[in-house]
Amino acid sequence: MKTIILDRALRALCRTFLHGHGPISPRDWMIRLLSMPEIDLPGDEYNAGPTIDALQEQVAGLLGKPSASFFHKAVVGQQAVLFAHRERTGRRLVAVHPKSHIAIDESDAVERLSDIRLVRIGLDDAPFTLDDLKAVQEPLAAVVLELPLRNAGFRAPSWEELVAISTWCREQGIAFHLDGARLWETQPFYGRSLAEISALADSVYVSLYKGLGAPGGALIAGDPAFLKALKPWRSRMGGNLYTAFPFVLGGLYGLRHFLPRMGDYHARAVLLAEALSHRNGPYAADRVMCNSFRLVWPVAAPALAFVLERMAREEGVWCFGRVVPLPVRDHCFTEMVVGEATMTHDADALADRFAAWLAAARG
Repeated sequence: MKTIILDRALRALCRTFLHGHGPISPRDWMIRLLSMPEIDLPGDEYNAGPTIDALQEQVAGLLGKPSASFFHKAVVGQQAVLFAHRERTGRRLVAVHPKSHIAIDESDAVERLSDIRLVRIGLDDAPFTLDDLKAVQEPLAAVVLELPLRNAGFRAPSWEELVAISTWCREQGIAFHLDGARLWETQPFYGRSLAEISALADSVYVSLYKGLGAPGGALIAGDPAFLKALKPWRSRMGGNLYTAFPFVLGGLYGLRHFLPRMGDYHARAVLLAEALSHRNGPYAADRVMCNSFRLVWPVAAPALAFVLERMAREEGVWCFGRVVPLPVRDHCFTEMVVGEATMTHDADALADRFAAWLAAARG
């Protein structure tokens, strides 16, 4: 059975949101951007200008890297990273997890657009380990580790395992790249600074539009010489936009307003998972390692989707945008993302609501 996408027209009718930061209308986007002090600075043109410079400098500083470069889309930025390593090393193999974004969510882009070949290592339901890496018999151009691994339930390796992988890559002369799509959100789990985490990698991708809530955008941080090698690839893949000011201003807004709250989001996610463990309802599939976790429902996906859409239609409450069937009969999962909208609701009250939804789905 395929993933069930809930009717998004219903979301527009809702007034109560339990998930993430909640939706934002184009008008609200404009109001938010107009509130930024940088709104009166000259706009960026072709990835240059005072606002984009400020964004790049802030992100580089947070990650402890010498430089950072803006990309309108992570697919473009991370492919540029891999293409640059392919040129630099003459090697075409890149190690990734089989459930990573690069491996399954980008329509095979890197392999269709180049001669790079992905070596998929590790178990489906856990991050790959140093032993998995050591088992690769052919020379690698790079290793990419997604932190956390969303499609395995937002799981992250232990700090010790992360350090071991970094150390091995450096000993072998293999580039280590962090796919930090949710690095901001995972930092509280490790209890270490963003710079300390990023220091383990040669380059780091971070997103502007997930936890930071921008309209879009991404940055790659690393050494200036390496980032310079990415610029031709950014242009070749259509990433040299005339202007990207909504992404840039939105990113600066997120760094100011949402980044300081990441520890609170993680703590609330942990509380919610704990509250759910004491009820006859859905449950957190694993230890909560960021602001998000996989919520497992012991009921068939269509039954749950029906109840969620009914809640949206009749009560104006929206939480999950999709329901994913599991291989176990009459089991499915949703993804719980804690953000500003979630923070307005008590963890115990949310757990009670989810337990009631499960009871309704069971009939």
